[in-house]
Amino acid sequence: MKVIKNVKSIFICVLIFCTFNIGFAQEFDIGEIENAKYKICIPENWNGGLVIYAHGYEAIGEEGEIFDEVIDDFMQIFTSRGFAYAASNFRSQGLVIKEGIEDTEALRAYFDKRYGKPNLCFIVGHSMGGIISLASVEKFPAFYDGAMPLCGWLAPVYSLMKRALDMLVIYDYLFANNNGRILDEEEFIERDRIKVQIDKKQKLATLFGTHFMIRVDHLAEVISFNQFVIKEIISWLGGLPYGNIQTIYSGFGNLDEHINKKVKRYEANNFAEEYYIQNYSPTGELFDPVLALHTTYDELLPVSNYEYYEQVTKIKHSSHYYAQQYIMAEGHCEFSNSDIDKSFDQLLAWIKGGKHPAVQNK
Repeated sequence: MKVIKNVKSIFICVLIFCTFNIGFAQEFDIGEIENAKYKICIPENWNGGLVIYAHGYEAIGEEGEIFDEVIDDFMQIFTSRGFAYAASNFRSQGLVIKEGIEDTEALRAYFDKRYGKPNLCFIVGHSMGGIISLASVEKFPAFYDGAMPLCGWLAPVYSLMKRALDMLVIYDYLFANNNGRILDEEEFIERDRIKVQIDKKQKLATLFGTHFMIRVDHLAEVISFNQFVIKEIISWLGGLPYGNIQTIYSGFGNLDEHINKKVKRYEANNFAEEYYIQNYSPTGELFDPVLALHTTYDELLPVSNYEYYEQVTKIKHSSHYYAQQYIMAEGHCEFSNSDIDKSFDQLLAWIKGGKHPAVQNK
């Protein structure tokens, strides 16, 4: 599974760059800004516009995306329409939403300085990049004309990670003898070992999957991923940004009472909690059109996180700038390029002609 995968001041950056093919079919600018590698492609038929892309979560230590002189199928959605394309690989890996916002803004500022301010500027992102794209358009409305979060984290990351914590402690109680290793030990418990534990108790697995709205065949993968992310967060923030001290668990039938008495409890770390609240919480304050796409079934990010953001925009009286569409598909970020292509056309029509995208399941 690919988990797609307001800085207060603009960084004074040492720009290391190289350009290729100037004056030929297209121009590539590949380099580095403050330790964040970037790629810019300007097509031959450049229309003066720009699409900035924010990538999804990458585990710490993973090889980042390799930037080269290639226009892949996803990029072509935008370059075929004449838009320049720019993407940052971010200076670090992990759940780096704050850094992703900053590095994306540094790249946008660099593009303006080198190529001039685009006549239309959009930001698009998958998964973690979805909240980066949303946060960027919230924080810097003067620089953007619209955004398209794809399978994004549109609820506060705090709430999504709390769901992950709940999933891990219930798994620990039901399948791992409540031994705490899934959270308390630094050692990472591999997906296959988790699957073995789940497969031993099929009835409980069905109950567990139903409760968290995850197919049984996806449980081991999701639990493994949540474990990895949470242990990573603990390692660089010094603790959990959420806890379950006062959580009452329900939905497990006659096991509810036993779970609430025996399940392991964890306190939030004050620093980590405040860091998440300040940096990883969308506001719902929009001044530019946002069209968000989500699949109808997503094992990692529940559809409800889009419903949350829709309600927040209503509270902030900005819902007229927000639209969401659902793609009839299963899996995290399982869109076709054709799905994105059609929705991007609707976003363009919204911005250029005021035609609000259709609310539909495609």
